[in-house]
Amino acid sequence: MAFPVLNLLLDVAVSSEAATNSAIGMIGSFLAAAAFIVVPAASFLIWVSQKDALERKR
Repeated sequence: MAFPVLNLLLDVAVSSEAATNSAIGMIGSFLAAAAFIVVPAASFLIWVSQKDALERKR
């Protein structure tokens, strides 16, 4: 029963152009997530930790 379904999934004609565009979109999404979420969050956490370290020294 699983083999006919597997054949249907593997036999789908997907052009290499569609696959390339999908891969480029995925990489772009990862870069956008890094730029808009990870970098600002990391910068904020580093800033807070630096500020806290300075206050503890006083």
